[in-house]
Amino acid sequence: MLLITHVDDYLGYCITSHLSQFKSLRKDIRVLYTTKSAWVQNFESKGIDACPILDYTNPNELSQALRNVDQLVLTLGNNLNRVMHCQHICKVAIKSGVKSIILLSHQGAQSEAHHSLYDYGQVENYLVQKQEEEEEKGETNLTWTIIRLDWIQQYFHLWSSQVDQTRTMALPLTYDTEICPIDITDVCNAIEHLVLDQNQQLMPQLSEEHAGQVYTLTGPESLSSKGIIQMISNATSFDQFKYLMARAMDTRYYLKNLGHNIWFDARIKNEKRQAYHDSLEFKSYRTRILVVPNDVQVQTFLDYFDWVVKTSSSIPVDHINLFSPTPKTMQEYFYENAIDFKPKV
Repeated sequence: MLLITHVDDYLGYCITSHLSQFKSLRKDIRVLYTTKSAWVQNFESKGIDACPILDYTNPNELSQALRNVDQLVLTLGNNLNRVMHCQHICKVAIKSGVKSIILLSHQGAQSEAHHSLYDYGQVENYLVQKQEEEEEKGETNLTWTIIRLDWIQQYFHLWSSQVDQTRTMALPLTYDTEICPIDITDVCNAIEHLVLDQNQQLMPQLSEEHAGQVYTLTGPESLSSKGIIQMISNATSFDQFKYLMARAMDTRYYLKNLGHNIWFDARIKNEKRQAYHDSLEFKSYRTRILVVPNDVQVQTFLDYFDWVVKTSSSIPVDHINLFSPTPKTMQEYFYENAIDFKPKV
């Protein structure tokens, strides 16, 4: 059995949707959620075991969710208590005999100066420490893999309304700062590679070559704001876009008020209807946002941008080629979603 956590948040939703394209696998997938969203209801209707968790501090509740689980895909979600929740999951998973944990972490996870990013670092450190402690006692054979993700290309869906309506993209990045966005399907391909064999059957545990490894998944190229604007122009055949270096507070305000944008709100409602009826066969998760980002997610975005500006550490790393030989480019993303960025008037 494969368990995927926090599927009411974006990463958990995408990974579950991706793996569900293999119909024979659905009976071997269990997902954890707090809020029973439209997509969680759809997962359940497709034969996936959807398990609500009301209290992450209750070991009995977690033990029930972890029964018969061999592999665990751990995403942090965007809950205020996400570090504590994940630490409890790790602790109970080890005690419950889970063989492998794949942790979806973040670039900048070990930066203590960026608290939202360091949430990921705390979970990384806890997982490694607990596994070592239990191994010394001879009480576990758990293996783990940590995947640190760069900025996900599909997060730019959140800026499509801004570009469409103002012909401007505003980010808290200096003009010469470069980032390496990774496509969400390439992320999902990495998970697929780690948990499934060549016959698309669930493996009992991580293979030896991946056990104990920390991978950094980035896109295939570094992009500055000028490059991003040019790609939008290429995709939309509209050459009057411009870039604005925004303050963090302005970006926070924009993201927090997306729900008041009537076009964006209509898009979210339509996507939820689509997610409820999704056949899960065509990777349609690629085009969806599903929710307005909450305070935790917004702060994670802002901490990432600040980390990149201060460290210039978003550089291409070839680890993705282990899992997805031809990772998608940012230009492909904008071609795929050109209609959302092209000005309507």
